[in-house]
Amino acid sequence: MKTNLIIVEGLPGSGKSTTAAMIADELNKKGKKVICVDEGVGEHPADYADYDFPDFETERTKILEKWRSFTEKSDKNTVYVFNCIFLQNPMCETMMRFGMDETASQNYISEISEIIKPLNPVIIYIDQPDVKKAIDHVIDERGNDWLNAVIDYHTAQGYGKEKNLSGYEGYIQCLEERKVRELRILQALDIDYYTVSQDMRVAEFSELFASVGWGCPAEEQMSLAIRNSTKSFIVRHKDRAVATINWLGDYGMHWFMKEFIVSREFQGRMIGTFLYRFSENYIQSTLKENWKVCIDLRSSKGQEGFYRSLGFQIMSESETGSGMEKMIGEE
Repeated sequence: MKTNLIIVEGLPGSGKSTTAAMIADELNKKGKKVICVDEGVGEHPADYADYDFPDFETERTKILEKWRSFTEKSDKNTVYVFNCIFLQNPMCETMMRFGMDETASQNYISEISEIIKPLNPVIIYIDQPDVKKAIDHVIDERGNDWLNAVIDYHTAQGYGKEKNLSGYEGYIQCLEERKVRELRILQALDIDYYTVSQDMRVAEFSELFASVGWGCPAEEQMSLAIRNSTKSFIVRHKDRAVATINWLGDYGMHWFMKEFIVSREFQGRMIGTFLYRFSENYIQSTLKENWKVCIDLRSSKGQEGFYRSLGFQIMSESETGSGMEKMIGEE
């Protein structure tokens, strides 16, 4: 990715901060100069920690000025990695606080997009399929004070108040609608973006197989393979599927990587590294204290070096015995 600015977006609990830090770490390993700044810090180069603006026009003026200043002063030899401040914060303010419609939100975000164009920005959107499950997962970590504050913010003003939403369920409904709007706005903008989702379709799976020269099984087989995978992630560049990783795991001791495909056209852009690391972070999130799990895979011929760079070791026959497989069924 030839860019000076990567921004990770998605709903609360989707892993934006973790993903941003992971991307920054991988770029550092490749010798890039990286500045990674989490959302909400006091000295953010492109954002404010305090959003207590008296009205939207004041906020819009201040935020756009901040983005212009950052773009002008940014180091052209540095990759900046941010999260939340391109979609989440503008949507929370325009939609949830001020009750503005989608067109107004899009117009505001489009202004930001135009300002940062010289940095060739890339947006990475983590698309959580189950909003409620994602929020349930972070409540213990963030606490009831956080939960009560976000419920009040989303339901006592703007969109939530207009729709007469209340309580936890009202908060979830606000987030679900926000996600729909954010993805539509991304599609409408003239900006480079990727989404990480869990809703791969059979046609996309087949296209990815073909993109690397693999023969495709029957459609029904591929459908069952997707449906019965323990976890599947798909990366889309805009609306086109460009990578997938599919797992079988017991959530206890073992995970096995099934298909891991990056379309040939998109290889060499760190997408494979990003997708594996994203998956590994998910597996890490399922571990209890003092647990270890084993991740197994079978490398394609010639790709062993890539997997070594991700921390895998080749298991020799003298150490572990031979890996074996058997194909059954009619030819």
